[in-house]
Amino acid sequence: MADSKIETKKKMLMSMSSLGLVYSGKGGKEQNTTALEQVDLTIYEGDFICVLGPSGCGKSTLLNIMAGLMEATSGTIEMDGEPVKGVDAKRAVVFQTPTLYPWMDVYSNIAFGPKVRKVENEVIEQRIDKYLKLIGLEEFAHVKPYELSGGMRQRVALARAIVNDPKMILLDEPFGALDAFTRNSMQDLIRKIWKKDRTTIFLITHDVDEALTLGTRIITMSARPGRVLKEFDVDFTLRMNDSQEDARYSPEYIELRKEILKLIGLGQEK
Repeated sequence: MADSKIETKKKMLMSMSSLGLVYSGKGGKEQNTTALEQVDLTIYEGDFICVLGPSGCGKSTLLNIMAGLMEATSGTIEMDGEPVKGVDAKRAVVFQTPTLYPWMDVYSNIAFGPKVRKVENEVIEQRIDKYLKLIGLEEFAHVKPYELSGGMRQRVALARAIVNDPKMILLDEPFGALDAFTRNSMQDLIRKIWKKDRTTIFLITHDVDEALTLGTRIITMSARPGRVLKEFDVDFTLRMNDSQEDARYSPEYIELRKEILKLIGLGQEK
């Protein structure tokens, strides 16, 4: 386990205690499926949390509960000391497939949230100009989503999430469908955004290298019913300058990668 070298005063943002979710089947109790069980997790402001675990372990279910899209059947979840009930502008979600409005251009897609919240037009323009530059799509502001590549659409989805200035960004395998080169570019972009604003990020991934090169905390989960197996504090993302290669071939990185893969494998067998 790597000792974190991040020296910050941590303020709790979200807490989960004995969180669980059971899907009710149509055939009675014997048809019920326990997706999550006894999940205890505390998230602090500025964390970049990456969650790893076998397919079907409840990672996306956990994210949906955090987003307010689903309600847990047991335990508690609070954000800023208040129960999470329904969706909230404090939490933004980016899914694997970009959910953009096809009839709107890039600019209008990003502006949609602030306009619904009745943010002043001048402020909206300033924010959109800022994030269009950040994601490198200034020249595509008035292009429709279907005219963009998959990676460009995901950049727009990311900008649409962060333009509302949320306290937490929830990412459900947003780079999983991208080719290797585009995925690396998106990872570099999200790292750049996090280092700039320190917005709390919760990322679900199947890629151990993605978790190690982005996160400050890595959470490993068991097979269904999903439970937290072990947590790792890491700081590889803070060591990187312009490339992931700055840290990923260090002995410490390689050993930790082996440990996490072994842990996930054992959790899957159980």
